[in-house]
Amino acid sequence: MVFFIMIVVLLTFTALWNFDLQKLFRVKSVTQNSGDAAALMAARWQAISLNLAGDINLLQVIALSEGDTAALGAISNLQARLRFTGPMTAMLASQQAAKNNGLHVNPEYTAFLHEHAVRVREEYPTAVGADGEMLFPEPWPGAWQVYSRMIETVADDGVAAAPDNMRLYSDHDTGGHMLYDVGFYEAIAGRNWCWFHFNAPTLLEDYVNFFPAWWPPLPEPPRSDVSNSEFYGLRLDSTVRSMEGFGLTADEVAGRATERGLSGVVNETGMTTDVAWVVYDGSWGAWDAASTSGEYPFPFSGSVRDVYNYAGADAAVRVEATAGRLTPGGGGASISNTLTWTSAAKPFGSLEGEQLPTAYRLVLPAFSDVRLIPVDTSSAPAAGGFNLAWREHIEQHLPGYMEDGPFSTPSSCWYCRQLRRWEEVGFRQTGADWLRLNSDQCRPTGGGGGGGSGGSRRGH
Repeated sequence: MVFFIMIVVLLTFTALWNFDLQKLFRVKSVTQNSGDAAALMAARWQAISLNLAGDINLLQVIALSEGDTAALGAISNLQARLRFTGPMTAMLASQQAAKNNGLHVNPEYTAFLHEHAVRVREEYPTAVGADGEMLFPEPWPGAWQVYSRMIETVADDGVAAAPDNMRLYSDHDTGGHMLYDVGFYEAIAGRNWCWFHFNAPTLLEDYVNFFPAWWPPLPEPPRSDVSNSEFYGLRLDSTVRSMEGFGLTADEVAGRATERGLSGVVNETGMTTDVAWVVYDGSWGAWDAASTSGEYPFPFSGSVRDVYNYAGADAAVRVEATAGRLTPGGGGASISNTLTWTSAAKPFGSLEGEQLPTAYRLVLPAFSDVRLIPVDTSSAPAAGGFNLAWREHIEQHLPGYMEDGPFSTPSSCWYCRQLRRWEEVGFRQTGADWLRLNSDQCRPTGGGGGGGSGGSRRGH
């Protein structure tokens, strides 16, 4: 009977373990499918919005040609609003795509978005910098109230897929201070001495202790451009010149308008009048992150085709799902695993003759497809724009650390624990000694954080 009981117990645990394993695989599949679908849907709406911006440019030259002042006023208003309504539609659509693939609403993501909506509504209209100038001047009258309602609309439906390349206007520059660099914390946690060799070669030996505060003061948040949405921004700008100044002829413009189903006359008046046009901003350059050459080549099997070799608007998504276990843990406690999946996608297209969409800098309808891209080639920062633990550390824990030292910060914060380890003299000395003997083994295979050779981790 004892033997039989042992067999039954073993079979029971085997069955529970097998069930937990299958459940984990299923949840992993759901997170991957949901994240990929959300990223593709967000990028799809970015492509639609960019094409609409191009249509607005074409409509403006027609309105100028026909002297339609009422249309010109409406177009001017649309130029500013589209940079927010398009991305926020992308945000809303990406949530539905994730939910349609089986992902549930994330309470923490939803709460964060609700809080940010309140911040936009109450703080953005009144925030003033040290110079007395508004930190967040409205792109159009009443913009922050409208933008806040857009964010609330998404949050009210529940957030399942977080925008991982989110750029809040109040975000600090990660290169402005060592404590704002997530690679510093990861290098401490992983004893990645090569990271220090490439990014802060003397820091291990120069640092003494916190008191008095060794670090320079934390910089003020930079003054950001507020003409694009913080979520899935299109990275567009405006410039005043004539349509002719972009190197286009009246026949070319008329042909593009006809292709888009826009009727009207394009004449000399429309081509030579100086007005504001929607153009690509400076981020729409070469897609350096996907380059297979240079100092930090990306490990693609082949290079990106010239017609698609441009950075700019993209969508990065972070999703999480929890899988509870039936197998009991220590003391019979229940166990659950949280799975995180990040995904990125990008709109692609070209003008005639495989010209880059940015060939004239002027935004024209050119985007026809979207594709998943490696996360490391997207605009998502290393720590993830929606890494809420990192945001909490930057915004809430670091000011207290700078004031009272590392042991004033909560031990529940992973980043704070790395700062406490950093204070250990023996820890820093171990790294300095290792580099004196082995620094020639470090290889610059990427920027910041990651592998044992000092290179960065490569995203899927």
